Amino acid sequence: MFIESVVVSGPDLPDASVYFTKGANVVQGGSDTGKSYIVSCIKFALGATEPPKPISLSRGYTSVRIKFENDDGSFFTLERPFVLNAKATLIDEKGVVSTLGAKHSAKRTDTISSHFLQKMGLDGKLLLSGAESLNSSSFSFRDFEKTLLIDESRIVAEYSPVGTGQNSEKTKEKSILKLLLTGQDDSAVKGAKKDLASKALLKHKVDAVEEVVTKFYPDDDGAQLHELQRLNSFKTQVTARLGLAEAELKSAFESSDGLFEQKARHISELEVAEVKVSEDRALLSRFTMLGQKYESDRQRLVGIEQAATLLDAADTVHCPTCGNNFDSDTCISDVDDIRMGVFFELDRISKNILELSEAQGSLSAAIERNTSCAQSSKAAIAALEKQIASELQESVQAVSDLKELSSCIRHDLAALDERVAAKAKLTEELKRLGLLLLEEQDGYTADSFEDAVKPLVSEIQSILGRWGFPNHLPVDFDFKTR
Repeated sequence: MFIESVVVSGPDLPDASVYFTKGANVVQGGSDTGKSYIVSCIKFALGATEPPKPISLSRGYTSVRIKFENDDGSFFTLERPFVLNAKATLIDEKGVVSTLGAKHSAKRTDTISSHFLQKMGLDGKLLLSGAESLNSSSFSFRDFEKTLLIDESRIVAEYSPVGTGQNSEKTKEKSILKLLLTGQDDSAVKGAKKDLASKALLKHKVDAVEEVVTKFYPDDDGAQLHELQRLNSFKTQVTARLGLAEAELKSAFESSDGLFEQKARHISELEVAEVKVSEDRALLSRFTMLGQKYESDRQRLVGIEQAATLLDAADTVHCPTCGNNFDSDTCISDVDDIRMGVFFELDRISKNILELSEAQGSLSAAIERNTSCAQSSKAAIAALEKQIASELQESVQAVSDLKELSSCIRHDLAALDERVAAKAKLTEELKRLGLLLLEEQDGYTADSFEDAVKPLVSEIQSILGRWGFPNHLPVDFDFKTR
């Protein structure tokens, strides 16, 4: 594949063209005749960011079109307008039109760089750019352009044709030359770079774990072990004392069985007395209501008796209800019969009231008696509880104190065990990470390509001899300056 022609176009202007043939082509001419402009047009068409600087002869031209001829004789063209960062239009061998981006990207195929690299079988190649850091970069067409297109400044310069010859670019320039001569890139550096990053991550982890151990677990292992032994011994002693105290408490309970039985009996008596008091009070309340009814009936009968007496003493009286005259001659009832009936009812109600009063008195006495019994039972229960407490309090308190102490010891032991286990786990992790750090890391060394340079040297020597360069022997390649 080679550049067949470079054509610049503009509205209302004739195309300006330059044509090339297969092999090395030299653009020559006098000063300010457009040599650098032609080179800049080619660079821009192949992906340079900025358009060529305008010259007087280029005024009005707005785009560049380059025609490429493949080895099989087919053609394709690439056209790009003179606009900053403009995309290019590709018309391939079959006439299919597509748009290509100017900026190289290893992740994209729709770029000028990717299009040409695919044609040359160099797409996706990786360059080594840092021998110690193992940094890498993807091979772009702009990297290859340095060997494809050499302007006047590079022709007369005394540095590497594949770059600048600077020491900082040494690794990448050698990687480019090796790729062009052998077709082998430095893709293997990715694995070595990953291993290097893993080592750095391991070192970071080691530092972090050491910091955690130093900051949060500063205790000496021997001191922690001694403290564990002391707490375990103390726990054993407290457990034994607690067992004795519980046995003493059980014995004290057994010796106080009589007191508990008395207390239970008094509690039962108290419950019976309180139930009786409650029932008697309810019955007394009902008797009070019945007495009120008897009294109401008695007062009603007394009123009837008084009315009968008044009726008997007067011939005519006014009716208390309607105010009409009430004539004794018209009354068919015998007043004496009414009085006899009232007296009989009054006598019966009076007897009921008397019997009810006696029953109320009996109930009140029973309530007072049962209340007194309840109070006595409560007093007896309180006295028994005091006696039981005095006999059991010391044993109960001893058991309670020992249980609390045992709980505290278990808590301290659990906390210390957790700290010891956590520190041991971190220590084991440090050992594991340390062993990983000590493992030998596979480094990366770029393959030597000195043998591949020899045919290049021979070819250059032959060309220099054919062109008649004086004092061209011997020709050699300086790997230091490339």
